[in-house]
Amino acid sequence: MAIYTIHDVFTPTRPAVLTFIERETINDRLVDALQTPGKQMIVYGHTGSGKTTLLINKLNQVYENHLTIRCMVGVSFEQVLIEAFDQLGPFYDSERTRTEKAGLSAEYLGIKAQMSSVVERKQTRLLPQQLSPQRLARFIGEARSCLVLEDFHKLAENEKRKLSQVMKVIMDMAVDYPTVKVIAIGAVGTAREVVDYDPEMHNRIAEIMVPLMSDTELDAILARGEELLTIRFADNTKKAIITYANGLASVCHQLALNCCLSANIYQTLTSEFQITVQDFEKAATDYVSSESDSIKAVFEKAVRQTRQRKFDNCRIILQALADSDNELGLSIGDILTKIRKKVLSYPAGNLTAYLDELQSEKRGSILRKDLDSGRYSYSNPFHKVYAQLVFSRRKKEVRQTELAFQEFLSDEVKRKLYDFLSDLAKEAMKKSI
Repeated sequence: MAIYTIHDVFTPTRPAVLTFIERETINDRLVDALQTPGKQMIVYGHTGSGKTTLLINKLNQVYENHLTIRCMVGVSFEQVLIEAFDQLGPFYDSERTRTEKAGLSAEYLGIKAQMSSVVERKQTRLLPQQLSPQRLARFIGEARSCLVLEDFHKLAENEKRKLSQVMKVIMDMAVDYPTVKVIAIGAVGTAREVVDYDPEMHNRIAEIMVPLMSDTELDAILARGEELLTIRFADNTKKAIITYANGLASVCHQLALNCCLSANIYQTLTSEFQITVQDFEKAATDYVSSESDSIKAVFEKAVRQTRQRKFDNCRIILQALADSDNELGLSIGDILTKIRKKVLSYPAGNLTAYLDELQSEKRGSILRKDLDSGRYSYSNPFHKVYAQLVFSRRKKEVRQTELAFQEFLSDEVKRKLYDFLSDLAKEAMKKSI
């Protein structure tokens, strides 16, 4: 019997392999775009929705290898090209390549030597003139590879524009190199927030939105984990994990991992073991504890004002949603009605604009919109509880804010989580958030 560790089965911080779940709703579009010569790709959706896991698993089915660049705030166009160039090293350094592609290999190694020389003299890495986007595309094409740019939305707008031109260059080289392509991944609401490309490129770019996972898909992750580890999640435990995950694969993996750790399970067992709701309660407590800085940071990012405005738009919207008892969220009309009970003249246009902003990375993606129902809600149930606590204290109300989905938790655990989040809220109020 194969033995697997829990960290290989439940992978909240890495693309899932053993527990990879096919996403039937978008599989065909993704594979078609990967196999179409010259077709560039923009893959987007909520943070934690499984974009990277889905793409990496499909890439492994279509490509022998691929280059992956993780973009960060402050990274430049030139640095991305240099990193992609570096990752081609194993291909062009190999003996096979030197004999079969002697000319191009010599060109690659020549540029590499020049860059190394510059580093020795200046202690910095500059993009040499010889490493143009066209030449890089040739190197990638000969390696029968593609370029994946993760978190592309984090780059500055001027850097995004430069890299969108690389897409155009690579499109034009599809005749000679049919496999070469750029795939930009962004945790945003629309493809245009990832790459603002020229209209003439529209028909040659596939925009693929990866939706949040359905309850059925999250259940399939847990079922696969049960099979690999010889465990069984009790029905109420599984329901609790799926409910709190709220469509996010990463949270599902984290809570399942925490449940296993709570039950002292570290690898495949020889006989079946049941994970109980008590294990989930500890898992949820550990999750909130470990995410405390993130919970505070997301809220602070969401309500921060860079300049004084007539309306404190983000705070007004978040409070309306925090005050709602509907865990499925509210429509834009319901939100406006709720706001105007307190702010009579609040403009509908403001609501539309800031609802979009609150779903973006700029505001920590604190809200999300269900595309089927059109309802808006907090992306993470714990963020809603934290917001309820902050807003209730701002109003100096003495009321017990109940935790979302409380039927899964014992009174003791509810009190513990409430007290923990309440302490965070007190810290927020000291800073006058």
